Amino acid sequence: MLRAVTFDCWGTLVDLGHTNAQERIAHLCRLLPDRAQECVAQAYEATWRLFGQVELLGFSLPASTMLSLTLDELGATLQPGQRADVLRYWEEVVTTSPPRLLEGVPEALGDLRARGLRLGLISDTGMTPGRVMRRVLERAGILAHFGHCTFSNELGVTKRRPQAFLATLAALDVSPGEALHVGDQPETDIRGAKAVGMRAALLLQNNPRPEGRALADLVLERIADLPDALDRL
Repeated sequence: MLRAVTFDCWGTLVDLGHTNAQERIAHLCRLLPDRAQECVAQAYEATWRLFGQVELLGFSLPASTMLSLTLDELGATLQPGQRADVLRYWEEVVTTSPPRLLEGVPEALGDLRARGLRLGLISDTGMTPGRVMRRVLERAGILAHFGHCTFSNELGVTKRRPQAFLATLAALDVSPGEALHVGDQPETDIRGAKAVGMRAALLLQNNPRPEGRALADLVLERIADLPDALDRL
């Protein structure tokens, strides 16, 4: 029997294309006036490429590491107060320029809770840590739907590792066979969930990855389709 549904965040609940990259680059440029914005942007992009390599191992780099790597790429450094200012801005800029909720998210979450299902969030984080993302989700009016939120910067591993799912299920007090995970990434959301014995739904609404269809128990064109799809699961 299905007792719980867990959700990815970026690309499933909120717009995956929202990065705040330009704001972060511009803020750092103001403290490095001798560096061209193009050079800072290139260093920032190089750091994200390294982030992607580390993520393949099941870990994510915090904003503090990302800032240090960007500065190393530039051959630059900052005074302690300046560094603290940039780090705070990089982590929290999403609160002043937040991602949009995907269409149908509030209604779908409300429907599932009304059915008595336990809901969880499992999010791999980048520059935005869990403590900040909770504020974003609260302001969007959906945080209260979740009985537990797991963020990779707090847990120490991403959805490429079983613990991301197992820790969330333990917090919700359900077994893997009683839960479904919904996400947009075949490599992490679908493979990761199924590896621990959960069922998995691939969402194509914001990040079409049709190659994941064969891996998923459910394929959703829109998150609004989820409540009816559960009736057929």
